[in-house]
Amino acid sequence: MKKIIIIGLVMFLMVGCGKGNNFTLDLGSKVIDESLSNMEVIADSTLTDAYNIDLDKMSEHVFKQNSNGDFYAIIKTDDAASVKALMENYFQRVKEFNTSYSPERLALLEDRLEKQLNEYLIYIIADNAEDVYDKILDELD
Repeated sequence: MKKIIIIGLVMFLMVGCGKGNNFTLDLGSKVIDESLSNMEVIADSTLTDAYNIDLDKMSEHVFKQNSNGDFYAIIKTDDAASVKALMENYFQRVKEFNTSYSPERLALLEDRLEKQLNEYLIYIIADNAEDVYDKILDELD
């Protein structure tokens, strides 16, 4: 009986010690800003006024871009479906507002990285989007 209890306890500790499903992303992550140069916060007023983003659907968010067209957003939400729809509209408006984008930039916009980690939505537009995302994951370990 003691062996069963000890084995059960060891298994519980092994499973319970990982990052599991409960983690917090650092929305002010320096890892991303180090990977994408000169990133600047997009003002909430711009998100709401120009892009019709309903920030009330987000419990936390950061949207950043640079003059090269690199972009990332990390959004914490309990309503992922609604926020994903808002982001689709956002990217459509970005495309409309930036008709002078080069074909390469338009391809990056269309092939943007979109991931969901629990209650977080992550969007990255950059040549090295996968590498940036991998660095975010490494930060969770």
